[in-house]
Amino acid sequence: MKLLLLNIPLGPYATTDAPVAITRVIENLDPALDCETSFYDVYLETPTLEQILARVKAFEPDVIGLSAILSHNYGYVKKLSLYLKENYPRAVQVLGGEMASVGNIVVRRTAVDFCVTGESEPTFSALLGRLKESDFHLEPRARFKDIPGLIFMLDGESHFTGYATEKREVLQINYDLVARFSNINHYLEPAFSGQRLRRSYNKTEMDDFFVEHFRPENLHKLIGQVSASIGCVAKCTFCHRFYKGYTAADPKSVNDYIDMLVEKYDVGTIFFWEENWGSDKKATRQIVEHLKARRLNWIAGATRVSTIDDETIREWKEAGCVQIGFGIETGSQKILDTMEKKTTVRQNVEALRSCYRHRLLTCVLVLLGMPGETEETVDETIRNLSTALPEDIRLPYDMAINFFQAIPGTPGYEYARAVGLIGSSLDEEERYLEGLYDVDASSIKHYLNFTDYEREEIVYWRHYVLLELTAAYMRKHGVLNCLRHRKARRYKYALVYMSLPRPVRRFLLKYGEALWYFGLGGFSSLLYRKVFRARPKRFSGVDRSLRALLRAAPLPIRDDDRNTAVLRAGR
Repeated sequence: MKLLLLNIPLGPYATTDAPVAITRVIENLDPALDCETSFYDVYLETPTLEQILARVKAFEPDVIGLSAILSHNYGYVKKLSLYLKENYPRAVQVLGGEMASVGNIVVRRTAVDFCVTGESEPTFSALLGRLKESDFHLEPRARFKDIPGLIFMLDGESHFTGYATEKREVLQINYDLVARFSNINHYLEPAFSGQRLRRSYNKTEMDDFFVEHFRPENLHKLIGQVSASIGCVAKCTFCHRFYKGYTAADPKSVNDYIDMLVEKYDVGTIFFWEENWGSDKKATRQIVEHLKARRLNWIAGATRVSTIDDETIREWKEAGCVQIGFGIETGSQKILDTMEKKTTVRQNVEALRSCYRHRLLTCVLVLLGMPGETEETVDETIRNLSTALPEDIRLPYDMAINFFQAIPGTPGYEYARAVGLIGSSLDEEERYLEGLYDVDASSIKHYLNFTDYEREEIVYWRHYVLLELTAAYMRKHGVLNCLRHRKARRYKYALVYMSLPRPVRRFLLKYGEALWYFGLGGFSSLLYRKVFRARPKRFSGVDRSLRALLRAAPLPIRDDDRNTAVLRAGR
């Protein structure tokens, strides 16, 4: 049996996150299958469809596995799968990853034969074994009904066999496997000259940060990716997952893996690649002590603000931590509740203050436009985040501000269907999915508009938050001091912006950006609608979890989705 695995690009630029899902699949294949496996790193190499086909024909696989780790790249999967089926029809196509949350649409509208849900590894091996027995013939498809975790077409209907039992095992990236099939230097890059940290911050500010905050012996060593847990303790309404709950790894196994990376690959910085670093405090303490003893630097990729306090951050800093990532999202408690973040504005602010107090790097992540968002909640976000600014002007200060995207498998997506922003029919839903691929979340272009304002009236929100927080930073540190130390262009823009009274600068930004982005025709249309077709009040009153709203008024199940609708809820 020959198996070719392809990873589906998440966007136009290759990530530095190693393809852990691919190595997990390869390592966990049943040895009895005697499977010859290859991996084509599509995300990294960005080949054309013709180049992918050439690789397929050269390898001659019986099965093509598509790893769609996120659910927004349906448009690419459809195009690729149909192209491969037309030009290499003999291979069975299997898709794994979060996109299986819309498995009903995938198996109906693409050339994918099977979707595999959840962790996928046991299910995938069982499927491959059954396919091998039948010499890779799909009929009769009823033969696959007893394999849990599959979605496929059966008697003209999409069929889900139910979730498989999870192994609940935290697995690490196998860099030896990556090196066999891809460019290992892309995924194991030096701390100082690599892009892991630099891509999120202004490039003019990072050299001094590296020199000052990294241990000198680690500056030019590599960054290695490690997982100390899997899953999350929360279920945010904008986030999808197939993994149920949260599992922390045995700290000894994590420390042993870290030691291997240090000794084999000359790693000097550890990047904890997970959703919930630090939630198991006992296990985290053992890992942090080991990092400190080995004089390593490290990055907590995603930590909940409810997990840490000032003393914890101080200890992490002393143990070599250089950056902590938080999902701040908003400075409005109303919006946090809508998101079901299970955190408070106070916790958000205190987490940022503690990071800055102990001179740790963090990027302020803001998500605008959730149901319930208003001009007042945006101002609330600015007001609260303005109280959590770095004390040291030498510490980089950056933000990532995006608009909310309704992603399949989330309450946010189902809410969009419930209120009619995503059409109710199969065709309309697929049309929305096809438009999601390669979307810039910082742009309002594909935002569904969960507000009571016209889109032209809120396009300025992103720059409004950015400029107001930058202006607050400049007032705190002094304009001349900022212009001397900060080379990013936004400080020059903010200087002009803050010279105007706030109502004036807000008005000019709001309508100036509407005119610039939508043009004179769009701006004229806005004025007409404001006068003659006022937008009804639908969303501003939303002040509780979207999941709770859906429970109170569940969506009817379409006929085509009656066997697979359970997938929409995730785990």
